[in-house]
Amino acid sequence: MAVEPVIWAKPPSRPVALTQMELEAITRPLGEASMLPARCYTDPDFYHFEVERVFTRNWLPVGRVDQVPKPGDYFTAVRFGEPILVVRDKEDRLHALSNVCRHRNFPVAEGAGHCRGSRFVCPYHGWAYDLTGQLRAAPFMDRTASFDAKQWHLPALGIDVWQGFIFVNLDPTAPLLSPQLKTLDRLLGPTKLAEMKTATLRKVKWPGNWKATLENFTEAYHQPLVHPKTFEPMAPAKLGIYEDVDGPYNLFWLPSPDGGPVPTVYPLLPNCPERLKSAFLIVNIFPYFHFLIDPGCAISLDMEINGADDLHCHWSVHVPPDTYGMPDFEAKSRFLLELLMPTYNEDEGACRRIIPGQFSRFAQQGKYSWMEKSVHQFHSWLAREYARPVA
Repeated sequence: MAVEPVIWAKPPSRPVALTQMELEAITRPLGEASMLPARCYTDPDFYHFEVERVFTRNWLPVGRVDQVPKPGDYFTAVRFGEPILVVRDKEDRLHALSNVCRHRNFPVAEGAGHCRGSRFVCPYHGWAYDLTGQLRAAPFMDRTASFDAKQWHLPALGIDVWQGFIFVNLDPTAPLLSPQLKTLDRLLGPTKLAEMKTATLRKVKWPGNWKATLENFTEAYHQPLVHPKTFEPMAPAKLGIYEDVDGPYNLFWLPSPDGGPVPTVYPLLPNCPERLKSAFLIVNIFPYFHFLIDPGCAISLDMEINGADDLHCHWSVHVPPDTYGMPDFEAKSRFLLELLMPTYNEDEGACRRIIPGQFSRFAQQGKYSWMEKSVHQFHSWLAREYARPVA
């Protein structure tokens, strides 16, 4: 028998921005607060509102410092339609630049690698920029009135490094991210996360909206029903400890059921904190960077967000240099992914199955369980960003 395709009804027309009543409901104390309205997950116009209110003025992950270890090393990325070039200059400083030639908008660099001759030469008309983005050569511009190469520079973006992760901000005047995460630094210091090496685990197209995906990885409330035989037995949801926070992040711990060690496929981290030996630590840096730390590694999730329902998920694993250099590191990493795939498949299925309900005319602002404290922290941060005036 043929299966009828699912057709999601278009919800009634509603205002793009959240109303004052909706914002106030979200930011009330946990036991009284309401969740985001469903249109925040489905409305393409609301997504464009988010791009301007959230993504263009907050810190976005783009990579790791071990991708650009030497002067002249670079990589490119695109975030919310903006081509970005990250490069290390001769003085060992990192720069985040617009990867758009100032002449005719051609990309000045592609992919990743090492810049030969310390010049990025636009492949279209040969305009050449140094490692800081300053224009150094522009062929056949000698007849152009008042043209001075010194006045032309690839626009600089905000850049910050936290625990080895490189973040960029499309607003170069935004306050740095790392000073806002000092409490996390004290917690993570013994793990030496900043010194870890990185390997790709998995890249996949993911169903639904980016917020619903981050929310799924932001609480353990769903574990008993979604992961009854996979993740729940290792770290029961009822034991979750959701911390208070003092910055643009949330975190929670998932201890083992008996206080014993939680599993890891890699050797223990050097000087692994005692608490981390018996519990998983989950952290989200807003707006959308997620990672989990176990006693042997960190696993991060970056998102490529291209629309209200256009999402790709990129998982990476981060390990100490000695672990990275082990002859069987790649085999261990493949084994790790094999162990994780049943849980990932369950999460993907859950994220897919909530989509029709988000389009329902009967969808409403739900209420939080105490196990969704981290979701409430995320939503409260979003509500403040939605309401923050545009400069």
